[in-house]
Amino acid sequence: MLRKYLIFPVLFSVGLGFSLFSCGSGDEAIQVPTEGLITTVTEVSSDDFKIVSEESVDLVEDSRLIVEKMSGERDTFTLEQAKLITQVTSDTSAVRRPFRSAGMGYFGFLMLGRMGGHSVNSGAYVNNGAYNKASSTSGSRLTNSARSTTRSRSGFGGGKSTRSFGG
Repeated sequence: MLRKYLIFPVLFSVGLGFSLFSCGSGDEAIQVPTEGLITTVTEVSSDDFKIVSEESVDLVEDSRLIVEKMSGERDTFTLEQAKLITQVTSDTSAVRRPFRSAGMGYFGFLMLGRMGGHSVNSGAYVNNGAYNKASSTSGSRLTNSARSTTRSRSGFGGGKSTRSFGG
């Protein structure tokens, strides 16, 4: 008898699940960075961080985020650590704020794993000089060295994601 009452909710749930996703196919061209960055962010006021510098390095794996706090404390994080921290902490977390600031610069290209769909925010830098230097050196090198690749978007869901990346 209990099974009769479960049929409608189960069918409704399955139907709702199918309606949230679409099937489709196609290819998406993306730009993948081939070089890395060492980005330094500094705390300019309580829990407010700005990018001081971004310097190119030869390998993406050598990318680092250096966080300088007003207290004098200095921490260094690998790209993988930065990605992990942004994925497991909430948007409002004080722990995440330096990574969010770094993600608004060229380091964001590396955190997202691709060049497209991300623009650099000049307000994320301590001043226009830091922004201009990063844009003309590291940013230019990162953009010019990116390789174009095609990502397949075939099958259930069509490559669309309901996951959101904060920035």
